[in-house]
Amino acid sequence: MEVLIILIWLCAAAAELPNDLTHLKEFIEQTHFSLKKKYRPLYHVSSPVGWLNNPSGFVFFKRQYHVFYQYHLYKGAWGAIHWGHAVSDNLVDWVHYPPTLIPNDFYDRHGCLSGSAVVHNGYLALFYTGHVLSKNSTYQTQNVAISSDGIVFQKYLYNPIIRKPSFEITDFRNPKVWKFRNTWYMILGTVHEGSPVLLLYTSPDLFIWKLDSILVHSYKDMGYMWENPDFFEVDGQYVLILSVQGIRPDAHRFRNFYQTGYIVGSFNYGTTEFEDLEISTATFNELDYGHDFYGAKTMQALDGRRLLVAWLGTWDSDFKESKDGWASMLTIIREVRISFHGRLLMKPIKELAELRTEALESAWYSPGEAFQAETRSFEMLVNSTSVSHDAVLIFEWGRGTNIRRYTIEYSSELGSVSVDRGGINGVRRADWSPVHKIFWHIFVDSSSIEVFCGEGEVVFSSRIYPKSIRVKIAGEMELHITQYKLRRSVGYDEKLRQYLKSNYINKYVNY
Repeated sequence: MEVLIILIWLCAAAAELPNDLTHLKEFIEQTHFSLKKKYRPLYHVSSPVGWLNNPSGFVFFKRQYHVFYQYHLYKGAWGAIHWGHAVSDNLVDWVHYPPTLIPNDFYDRHGCLSGSAVVHNGYLALFYTGHVLSKNSTYQTQNVAISSDGIVFQKYLYNPIIRKPSFEITDFRNPKVWKFRNTWYMILGTVHEGSPVLLLYTSPDLFIWKLDSILVHSYKDMGYMWENPDFFEVDGQYVLILSVQGIRPDAHRFRNFYQTGYIVGSFNYGTTEFEDLEISTATFNELDYGHDFYGAKTMQALDGRRLLVAWLGTWDSDFKESKDGWASMLTIIREVRISFHGRLLMKPIKELAELRTEALESAWYSPGEAFQAETRSFEMLVNSTSVSHDAVLIFEWGRGTNIRRYTIEYSSELGSVSVDRGGINGVRRADWSPVHKIFWHIFVDSSSIEVFCGEGEVVFSSRIYPKSIRVKIAGEMELHITQYKLRRSVGYDEKLRQYLKSNYINKYVNY
């Protein structure tokens, strides 16, 4: 029955396709980065033009990895949100695809907000929140679009598939959809009686949804809104990721106003309930301790690994590149594991080693020594021989009174690691007590830095805007530094351009 519904829907939608090809023509004509490249990353996914924020879906379909993201094409700032799209064969080399969701229907005309992607019966389905503004009120509904080729998507004829429930709520967005046995599940972030909650819906077929319950409540100290929920099982444990707005700082915790973190617990599919789950600042752990990390999405790779991508940015950040007509990027892909103590570990995926083109540095350095990085897109591995003394690594650029720094520091006395990018509220710190040695795995890409500590116990992701980088060693210990220059891995594909012209543009309109 599900297959019949999909086929009828696709056949009916095909008749309307010519009216919806403007974005394909624009994409074909935009075959290179025409905007200024001053801060453009080489190996992170950034928007071809315009604004990028949260990843909206992360999935494997037809032997390729697909990542979707919030996208406003026409300026380097938030606007009527589309879904951008990039595709990879190997999680390293990414090709820009045309935007997949366009806000042009009565239920989404002011934005197609973030959601998730699933594969079912050979089709790729995108679940998203339709956003409409009318007379100072916001209306949000849940919708679905489908594709047989992973390139052009058709919205469901009977969208919206979910409207607001009968009881009073505010906000209502970001569906996370997954399947367990013969049932589909969806969780949504909303606000009920002044506190953020997650709603749980169930469906037998992806199209007809029933409200099951209010799945989890806040302990009143967890901000005012939960966005972009993600739910998965890893290493035998269930993990709930939330992007939270409005948590108050607590010493060196929660220094960002917008936090992405997680809770580990037990979930019972028989009762569709978490068992003994408390969602409070006492149990909520930051996923990334840096200045710029939000809206994480995960997927399970074919080899069983749980992979994660997020927005390497956050709301109210200063995106210097915005004045050039584009803004922001996604993080590198990370592998997520869970430790013996129930903490999530994040490490760069092993495939990123394919980006290395040249070894620029491999030597021991003493405190006080320095060298030029030679490039603004590189990978760096930093090791020590012990953990008994402090270690400091400084990235420095600029001259005279205009010198800027990004400092990574391990304190043996405090049992902590911190980064400092300068300015007001520039320090981020986390507890960290390595046993044998210090190991930092660092990725810099034009206007970003990601620092992975140890086995991924602590990660810092931040936006920086360096010029020529000078690397300085401080602290009390010698450090061994290996540095690799990394190649460009994100761009366009001429074969895709020709495929779109032949199969869509020339077929329906005179290009």
